[in-house]
Amino acid sequence: MRSYVSVFKPAPICKDKTYCENTLYYPTDIVSRELGKNPHLRDYATVDDIDSLPGYENELEDKSLCLSTEQLVFPKSGITKNLEWKYIVNHEDLVQAVRIETCLEESQPCKVIDGFAEGYYTKCKQKFIYRQLLSLTDNGTITNDYFAFPANCCCHVEFKVDQFLHSFNSHKSLK
Repeated sequence: MRSYVSVFKPAPICKDKTYCENTLYYPTDIVSRELGKNPHLRDYATVDDIDSLPGYENELEDKSLCLSTEQLVFPKSGITKNLEWKYIVNHEDLVQAVRIETCLEESQPCKVIDGFAEGYYTKCKQKFIYRQLLSLTDNGTITNDYFAFPANCCCHVEFKVDQFLHSFNSHKSLK
């Protein structure tokens, strides 16, 4: 059995996020070396666009059920589908920017429709998507992997029968 020692420090874990944009020990020299050996990988550079499509802009009378914010991030590490934290290739020679949408009031009641019917409760929930990005393997080579990123903020509706019956019985006893 062959033992292996990593050529760089482990990828940082960012608390309460699925990615980190800043890392103290990013292995820039290893990424540069690998990109030099594999120049075709530069074709994988990508920067998402956050502009709206013409005709799909938000109208003034539109109301969001859940407040959110959109931004471009340039992740340096992230969590994979296999729940491993890995370095993501983000380098002057290969940029990978991801558009994210983050809930501003996660777990709070949805706007406009909260309380629309007895027994139904709403809350805003963060949804995630997996994006395929280039990353570093433990031995310092570059490969593709899937990383989780916040994708949108959705309003969820739940019927809580116990609270409904309690409320119904309270109203009934008042009469």
